[in-house]
Amino acid sequence: MTNFSSLKSKFLKLTKLKHFYLILTLLLTIPAGAFLLRPGMYYNMHDDMQIIRQLEFDRCLHDGQIPCRWTPDLGYGYGYPLFNFYPPLPYIVGQAFRTFGVNFMESIKLSAFVQIIAASASMFLLASSLFGPLGGLLSAIFFTYAPYHAVNIFVRGAYNEAWASVFFPLNLYFAKKIIEQGKAKHIIGLGISFTLMMLSHNPMVLTFTPILFIWTLFWLFKQHLFDFKKISKSVLQLALSGILAFSLSAFFFLPVIFETSLVKVDSMFEGYYHFSVHFTSIRQLFFSNFWGNGASVWGQDDNMSFMIGYLHWIVPILLSFVALIKIIKKKFNYFDIILIIITFLGFFTAFLTHERSAFFWLIFTPIQKIQFPWRFLNHTIFLLSLSVGALTLYLSDKTKKLKIVKTTTISILVIAVILLNLKYFTPLEYGPLTDEQKFSGKAWINLVTSGIYDYLPKTAEIAPQHAANFPIDEQQPADSVEVLSSKHGTDWFLVNLDVKQDTSITLAQLYFPNFRIEVDNTDYPFEVEPKMGRMTLSLPPGNHQLYAKLHNTPIRTIGNIISLSAWTFLIVYLLSNLWIKPKRSTSKK
Repeated sequence: MTNFSSLKSKFLKLTKLKHFYLILTLLLTIPAGAFLLRPGMYYNMHDDMQIIRQLEFDRCLHDGQIPCRWTPDLGYGYGYPLFNFYPPLPYIVGQAFRTFGVNFMESIKLSAFVQIIAASASMFLLASSLFGPLGGLLSAIFFTYAPYHAVNIFVRGAYNEAWASVFFPLNLYFAKKIIEQGKAKHIIGLGISFTLMMLSHNPMVLTFTPILFIWTLFWLFKQHLFDFKKISKSVLQLALSGILAFSLSAFFFLPVIFETSLVKVDSMFEGYYHFSVHFTSIRQLFFSNFWGNGASVWGQDDNMSFMIGYLHWIVPILLSFVALIKIIKKKFNYFDIILIIITFLGFFTAFLTHERSAFFWLIFTPIQKIQFPWRFLNHTIFLLSLSVGALTLYLSDKTKKLKIVKTTTISILVIAVILLNLKYFTPLEYGPLTDEQKFSGKAWINLVTSGIYDYLPKTAEIAPQHAANFPIDEQQPADSVEVLSSKHGTDWFLVNLDVKQDTSITLAQLYFPNFRIEVDNTDYPFEVEPKMGRMTLSLPPGNHQLYAKLHNTPIRTIGNIISLSAWTFLIVYLLSNLWIKPKRSTSKK
């Protein structure tokens, strides 16, 4: 009984300590997002489409277009299928704030703030499971205050990319737990984590999956060695997580795989967007402290920063040197090996941003789809920040003096990384702005025309050159049709027409499979003009009611059914477990 009480006391003490360090970590994280809490202040960012994506997502939900696929205001008001291919997670988070009446501008800022807090918490969870609570704090603070994290939020406005990084630690954490314990909650945790990463940023899924694979191999070998029965069991459980992730994300994942051929995406990888234009240099990665909010260009004259951060690369190198010495002296344990692997992968991903890695990009062509090699810095700062947490294992605390040295060293590093990098977590250009100002005049035109060739249906040779004249763009002969009334939603519109003579009309609507038109409640034939991809049809004289709507293709329907079934099963399973456990404990009493 005494030993049990002692173990229980130690466990409770460790739990309380972990909670203390988690709270401290989150408190230290808040300054990184403090600007985002300033009401009425907006800032210039490269991807200034965040606010209109939130608007379009909001309109979809209110119109019942779930999942959201067609964004009606983009493409100069002709619409295009943005959310059929563009991951929606940041806007789901933003919509939570919209539900409580928060305006669009503040909703996207609060979404970014939540990302900063969530990234810190998820890193703490992973690092503390490896290095203890103090190591969790150290890694989380390094991850939060990495300069490239600030680039994503305050320079590029790459919210999707930033959100994907939230799930890097969670995927590694749950994969490790599955191999060690194999509990259902860990299988579900990995499935949900990978799903949310898939709903955040497609290229990050492509580039992070090999890291997850290497991590999984290490823990399979460490935990089960050559016990193939146990390895098979863990692999099966990991596969179940993969099936769960596929099922939960099928509504989005299947159209991305099977319908991307329906839209123009080549322009995203040509010219300025070709990977070869955006390599970094050694100076930019390790030595330059330049900070700017300009563009990435060919060569080394970029006007944005690609620095890893001095402490972010110096500390991992020193720790790896110590680990290598231990390995050479054969006094190592598996933490030394995992540190070497993590640090190596961190610097390898940094290498992939450098022009010397061009051969690798030419051999493994799928990674060219990430457009910008410096996007690998997302993985670099994650892996190197994780490795920093190992410092707590190399600093002894067996005596009071050593404990003071350890605490002092960690404290100095935490304070130093915050002081060195906090200045980057405020945008260079900002000022007061309202939703009304952003959604009117030239600002509105810029929003609806930016990225106009992104996901443009292939039925259109060129993007719209002028604003849509809803509901009828053109009619031949002129003035032969009078619009009596009209109303429209996000993926549909209804028009009552008075047609005075045989007339050909061109609707202010781009075609995308599976748009259908009904005239007087009957399916009606139409054509797609080859130039702009608008729908055209001929109408006889008389009063007519025209209804156009985007219907699901078989792929979208299958994806919707799979995801709806998976989410329903998951929610029922989780709720049933919450309900059953208290009843069992009651019966025992």
